[in-house]
Amino acid sequence: MATTLITNIGELFTSDPEGQLTIEDAALVVEGAHVAWVGSTAGAPAADEMVDVGGRTVLPGFVDSHSHLVFAGDRAQEFAARMTGTPYAAGGIRTTVAATRDDHEDIGRELAAAIERVHR
Repeated sequence: MATTLITNIGELFTSDPEGQLTIEDAALVVEGAHVAWVGSTAGAPAADEMVDVGGRTVLPGFVDSHSHLVFAGDRAQEFAARMTGTPYAAGGIRTTVAATRDDHEDIGRELAAAIERVHR
């Protein structure tokens, strides 16, 4: 499978909850659809193709297919689990659905009012 070395990353955010969360002067190797290696530019392995990002910041992407005005809880544990290759180990969407159902209505109203004030 072809590999691509991305170099000259000014700051790389790794989302590694147990390791270094940012690496300056970083590089990474992509193999297919997966990140195969992350580290300093000086220690970068050879690859089939090279892309220089000109000192820009690189961070993990995520897709938020929808949003809600008000919800309770968070899915940070799920995100951390998925970054280690364990999909939905923390409960998935059920986590925030349960927290929202257990939340008091007055807290939801307070959050909605605060959001409305910010967007005026």
